[in-house]
Amino acid sequence: MDVDMMLNEKLKMIDDAITKKKTIMDCHPEVPLTPTAKMNAYDSVYTLCNQKSRDYSNLLYEKYTNCLTEIIQERALPVLMDKHGTELLTEVMRLWSEYKEFASFLSKIFAYLDRYYIHRKGLLSLADSMRYYFCNLVCDKLFSKLQEAMMRLIIQEREGGQIDRNLLKNVSYLLFEVGGIGTINCYEKIEQIMLAEVAAHYSQLSLEWWFWGDSFSNYLRKVDWCLNQEEARAEVYPSQTTKTKILDVMKYVLLERNAKKWAQKQNAEGMAAEDQELLSKYASLKLE
Repeated sequence: MDVDMMLNEKLKMIDDAITKKKTIMDCHPEVPLTPTAKMNAYDSVYTLCNQKSRDYSNLLYEKYTNCLTEIIQERALPVLMDKHGTELLTEVMRLWSEYKEFASFLSKIFAYLDRYYIHRKGLLSLADSMRYYFCNLVCDKLFSKLQEAMMRLIIQEREGGQIDRNLLKNVSYLLFEVGGIGTINCYEKIEQIMLAEVAAHYSQLSLEWWFWGDSFSNYLRKVDWCLNQEEARAEVYPSQTTKTKILDVMKYVLLERNAKKWAQKQNAEGMAAEDQELLSKYASLKLE
């Protein structure tokens, strides 16, 4: 068979399988994607990667990444661009799920690239490419709106409101998963915004408690309650270090930063016996 004819034939088998998958994603199950069609697509990739006359691996790798960017640009971004708040977060999670399903299908067809070509060329693996393009084209592009929506939920819950904690958790895990694969580390960036907001909020709260002349015992009970509340809320985050950082910021802002002032207040007022245990809980912060 002529080389060009063979190439076109194999590429058509790959394209046919991908087109059928997209059609099924559009809720048209009457267009079957048979195991034979998927196997033919995989065999086409294998054959093109093992041609003596020419290695088409580069062409196929570009085809794989182009499929990822196209599905995002065609199906995800147009839906997300006018969304805000919880509606945006909900749609991001829905589209991320669809995108992962499509990428998983592609990775089975192009799996042979991961065996030799990608490793030899030092390219992103198929799985990393999947995360990379979603991070760059969705999370990076919409980061401002994503963080705004997430922070609104976090603040709303802290103020006693009811929120969809599963939604916040899922979006946090998404950002953690795509993480540093993109041009920025989405999760680290949202974490820094969260920590800055925590510091600002509890700095203001500390000033208010001082202004109203709280006793040291009463102040410490309030701090302990806030720390317990934030620790419970931080369970939605995928990284244990996030919770640790939040609590450390709170302890610094509420206790350590003004340790000398509170120590003077404690010495002047004394401390009830029932509060001694609470004081010992924070002894490592050197409040005495």
